[in-house]
Amino acid sequence: MVWMNVDKPTKKCTLHMNSSCTYLQKKRETPNKGVGNLKLDGGWLSFADPKLAKLYHHSNLPEYELIDHC
Repeated sequence: MVWMNVDKPTKKCTLHMNSSCTYLQKKRETPNKGVGNLKLDGGWLSFADPKLAKLYHHSNLPEYELIDHC
């Protein structure tokens, strides 16, 4: 599983693929960021593999920087 952290204020999409990543372990729903959906400031979206995540980025958020974190 791949998680993409979409951050609307900074216009960045960060891919996380390593389950031991501290950012993945700390992800949680907040009033402005969702898990599984996007809210006011963005959120965490899951994908079956990195290619699908990159396709989503290219199709839906091309103006956002894409970062491979782990």
